[in-house]
Amino acid sequence: MKSKKGMALVAITVVAVAAVLVLVKGRESPLPGEAQVAEAQQGERCAKHLLPVAECFFCDPALREPGRLWCKEHDRYEDRCFICHPELMDADRLWCKEHSLYEDECFFCHPELGEVQPASGGSDACCPEGGEVGTSPPGDLLCVEHDVWESECGICHPELIANLEPGQGLKIRLASSESALKAGVRTSAAVAGSSLGGLVVLSWLSYDQNRLARITPLADGVVREVFADVGDSVSKGQVLVEIDSPEIARAKSDYLSSLADEALKALVFNREKDLLEKSITSQQEYEEASAEYQKAMNTMMTTRQQLLNYGLTEGQVREVAETSSSSSRLPIVAPFSGTLVERDAVVGEAIEVGDVLFSLADLSSMWLELSIPEDKLSSIEVGDPVEATFDALPGAIVSGRLIWVASSIDEQSRMIKARAVIPNRGSSLKHGMFGQVRIFPKRSLTGLHVPVQALHHVGGTPVVFVKLEGDLYEIRRVSPGGNAGESVEILAGIFPQEEVVVAHSFTMKSEFLKSRLGAGCVHE
Repeated sequence: MKSKKGMALVAITVVAVAAVLVLVKGRESPLPGEAQVAEAQQGERCAKHLLPVAECFFCDPALREPGRLWCKEHDRYEDRCFICHPELMDADRLWCKEHSLYEDECFFCHPELGEVQPASGGSDACCPEGGEVGTSPPGDLLCVEHDVWESECGICHPELIANLEPGQGLKIRLASSESALKAGVRTSAAVAGSSLGGLVVLSWLSYDQNRLARITPLADGVVREVFADVGDSVSKGQVLVEIDSPEIARAKSDYLSSLADEALKALVFNREKDLLEKSITSQQEYEEASAEYQKAMNTMMTTRQQLLNYGLTEGQVREVAETSSSSSRLPIVAPFSGTLVERDAVVGEAIEVGDVLFSLADLSSMWLELSIPEDKLSSIEVGDPVEATFDALPGAIVSGRLIWVASSIDEQSRMIKARAVIPNRGSSLKHGMFGQVRIFPKRSLTGLHVPVQALHHVGGTPVVFVKLEGDLYEIRRVSPGGNAGESVEILAGIFPQEEVVVAHSFTMKSEFLKSRLGAGCVHE
């Protein structure tokens, strides 16, 4: 079958290349000469495909449609490669063998169809070596060379390994079920055992949200003066910025008016009280004066509380009463001691309620955001001790504890989020820093162990090779944990009793990478 396919490739390619090179309007000769190629180059067209250089997705992979597989062997989209997938051809449409196009699209034989416009690498891109204009058929394509789905064929598409999550893999079909035996490939089931030094997961640092404040104004206004800058350490109650606000001026004026009214109503009430005791005034006049005084007192308390609601302290409110000042200045202070980690306050800028002027953080502690494999969930609980290490801080080990485990699992990654809190002595830990966290569960924790030679790294991705059938293997992404001598713990990606290649696994790795070494999908 391979030899027939190779012969078909040669025959179709010769005709198709000729067809590609006549895509320039008005070309009478089926094959371009040196003059035509030179003309294409001068016109900023690709000399090989005669497409505009900026649109030639055959030469520039970046122009190809994301998500569509590319047949490297025949230089076209997989869903338009009729050599690998003859089943995709429409049997009800006539085929022009001379130009490798459907008859109802062959503008060479039928000039009345009009000029074919060069297309970019989108869903309607044409394939100059015998393809057609159209969209991908629904469902996946079968790789007839290796008898697996194209989206899972590790030999034809090793580049897909970078997009895998732990537990996902690509298929590797060997020539026969005896191939692995002849190469000395040996498999063994992953063995369950106690965890090698706890559960190791990746993490990233964030500010302790319980010690973080977004400082915003409680009234509209204009920034008049800024007294602090990002990176400054500030104390609780320290003034960070002052704004001018008409609302504050009105609120202070209302408060001063209510104070004056309350003082006046107090005098009237006290006078009516004295007159009542001397039987000079009536009970009704006394009660009216008492009611007016209580009303004035309530108004004064309300306007005073309004100033407190705007962020003024008790001392600042007393100062307003003592100085009788109705200034529009509103000081904004730090709610607790910490470090200013963000600043957006600019002098002269108009601001509204809710605009963030500063972000204040207490850096004495930080949060570790964790992602834990689903199968390890039963072994951990809030309160478990943790140890964190960071590439940016070689040799440093920071201890903390687990404070939260999510109540739901991510449907795509099958991981569960968790959080730990750790001290930040010397403020050496930075928000956004990545690291590794080792959790020491109080409960018994078991894992799957494989020999260290079974674990490989392809482009930085940790993988093992799992046997599925006699001639079918899978390169599977995993999450490795701790190791002890000759074995390594696999935290996620494989299951008990699965057969993992433990000897001569480099044979499988070579098979997986052979297309990168020049072997195509129809080569022996």
